[in-house]
Amino acid sequence: MICPYCGKQINDNTRFCPECGAPFADRGQQFQTAERQYAPQYQAQAYAGAGDVRLGIPVPGFSDRVNHPEILAAIKKNRKAAWIFAFILVPLPLLGFLIYSRFGDGMETKDALIYGGIVSAVFLLFALYSFIKERAENTYDAVVIDKKSKLTYRHKNSEESRETVMQYTTVVRKTNGKKKKIVEYDGSQVWAYDYLDVGEAFRYHPQFHFPYEKYDKSRAGYIACVSCSSRNPVEADRCLKCGLPLLK
Repeated sequence: MICPYCGKQINDNTRFCPECGAPFADRGQQFQTAERQYAPQYQAQAYAGAGDVRLGIPVPGFSDRVNHPEILAAIKKNRKAAWIFAFILVPLPLLGFLIYSRFGDGMETKDALIYGGIVSAVFLLFALYSFIKERAENTYDAVVIDKKSKLTYRHKNSEESRETVMQYTTVVRKTNGKKKKIVEYDGSQVWAYDYLDVGEAFRYHPQFHFPYEKYDKSRAGYIACVSCSSRNPVEADRCLKCGLPLLK
């Protein structure tokens, strides 16, 4: 059979690819699907900075796959989809208020234009803020120096309406010496706190959906896809869900 991760021909009964180390112990339908979709679109190479790959386990180093054509194309596609979604979302409040004023008795058309326009403007400002913030962020290298969690309160609709939520804080020190707190909450994406351990060096990639890359991936429990953020075994060369190359 052909390894779906590196394209090397291997024995049918092998459990690991001798070239890239991909595990096949539980291949079944998942392996057959991966073989049909991805093999051998891209011949695997040694990706771990200037290092080699030991049975699929990357040696310490930051990946040079950040500029891989397939990854760049996926990021461009995701950004385009996000802007299309924002373009559709922004006028919805205005349209909703106008429809309500047309078929209901509680609002005049002039008021619907005012209130709907205000809400739509807020949506637009939020979309522009997200775009500007994304563009303003820079890649940085850092080391995790502390992690802590606590129960805190988050307001819902008013001062009287509050909910308890777990707050996760990952404290890092950048290479320029400055400290940074990565704050995450239950109910949202708790990536940094779950993935990064105290003492670990990592690189932050603001252009990726999953932005954290460990320096030493050999001890990682998984490698997350930069596009779909699904968790993959460190032996894998490509994401088992979307097929993009992993940062190895």
